[in-house]
Amino acid sequence: MSIRFRLLLSYIALLLVPIILTIIVGVFAGFYYIEDVHRNYPGIEKVHTMKQAVTKTEVLFSDIKKISLRNPEKFLEEEFLNDVEEKLLTFNAAFIVRKGDQITYGRSVFEYISETEELPQFGEYVYDVPITNDDIDEGLRLNQHDFYFTDGSEGSIFIITNIEPMRRNFQELINTLMITIVIIIVITNGTLTYLVAGSIVKPLSKLKDSANRIKEGDLDFEVKINEKDEIGELSQAFEEMRKRLKNSIDIQHQYEENRKELFSNISHDLKTPITTIKGYVEGIKDGVADTPEKMEKYINTIYAKTEDVDRLIDDLFLFSKLDLNKLPLHLKTIDLSKYFTDLLEELKFDLEEKSVDIHYDNKAGDSTLVVADVMQLKRVIVNIIENAVKYMDKPQGIINIILRPDNGDMIVEIKDNGQGIPTDTIAFIFDRFYRGDPARNTLTGGSGLGLAIAKKIIEEHDGRMWAESVEGEGTSIFFTLKKSKSGDIA
Repeated sequence: MSIRFRLLLSYIALLLVPIILTIIVGVFAGFYYIEDVHRNYPGIEKVHTMKQAVTKTEVLFSDIKKISLRNPEKFLEEEFLNDVEEKLLTFNAAFIVRKGDQITYGRSVFEYISETEELPQFGEYVYDVPITNDDIDEGLRLNQHDFYFTDGSEGSIFIITNIEPMRRNFQELINTLMITIVIIIVITNGTLTYLVAGSIVKPLSKLKDSANRIKEGDLDFEVKINEKDEIGELSQAFEEMRKRLKNSIDIQHQYEENRKELFSNISHDLKTPITTIKGYVEGIKDGVADTPEKMEKYINTIYAKTEDVDRLIDDLFLFSKLDLNKLPLHLKTIDLSKYFTDLLEELKFDLEEKSVDIHYDNKAGDSTLVVADVMQLKRVIVNIIENAVKYMDKPQGIINIILRPDNGDMIVEIKDNGQGIPTDTIAFIFDRFYRGDPARNTLTGGSGLGLAIAKKIIEEHDGRMWAESVEGEGTSIFFTLKKSKSGDIA
């Protein structure tokens, strides 16, 4: 759930929850309010409202008016008056009867307002007028009805209704609802804020801790936040950044280890021929080479060792350029079949001296035009062949160069019948500074850069290089070159 949707839901909940809870509280408070009204006004049924109660009182008052017109003498009868007041008391009301200026009836709880001067005069026709006393500021309502007794004297009926309990209960209901609404809003807002903020702040706090750990150089942990929102996406990006940074540092450490290994290899590979050269030079100086034959042998050995040193330095310089992508390629379209035919003629003599036969098999037909740097391609092939010869363990070595097409590429396979490469190490033969012979004996020698340089050159040609091998049977090195198309470099 996204943060935006979560905030929207919390906003909706902030509106709906207080409304729903207020309605529930209002219903229960309303029931309590009705019960209280019923206790004060027994004549009102529980479901009656204040308006209905007033209406029922008015109906009773209307009946009293009718009796006063038909039989006014009834209001001088004690039994009738008591019966009427009993009915009025169920509505928390009472009445007063006045004949002339004399109060003839008024025994109810409202006797304290029964003084003549406090009641309206005959003919004023007061209807629903509020009156007060020392105990009740508001809530008393006065209704007046005037009539004539049979003897012609003036008569007045005053009905006094006390709605103070009903008004007080209603005010308490309003106050209760207002306080409840405030409490509900505070609790709802606090709860939703805590929940929503917690779902945002906690993962952000974890990300902050992770950032601090990374700042301190600690990358050996996992940023794991199981949130399916924007913070979850941020944590995934953060974890990806941590992995890449850790991988980058691991590569840097590996590079440093390789660099140290390179320095060790360089030191060894330089020291060996230099020591030999130094020994032969000292032999010449001491007169050990006392014959022309010995002198020639010493000089040829010194020359061969200097060639080894020169070759090692060239390999290191070339690989450094390739590693920095600073080796310029002079690409042009060449006929690969013709190129291999000429190259094999050049290499055949040296290989025959090492008891190695080399053969070429063109399975691509006449369409063998590719785009390549001739000099660098020769270095690739020579490096692969020299590597094959170096680890050849058969009395008669055989190297086959096979050319075949593959869609827009040309595949070159250089296959030997040597000792093969173990399955668990074949994946490493193109690594920098890797040597197939752990003993680094002088028979194999080499800087461990030959195949790494070859692969790097092919990749600069937008090609691929890989190897397949069977122990005891031989190894095949494959690489691809792009076929020449119309418009390519000529």
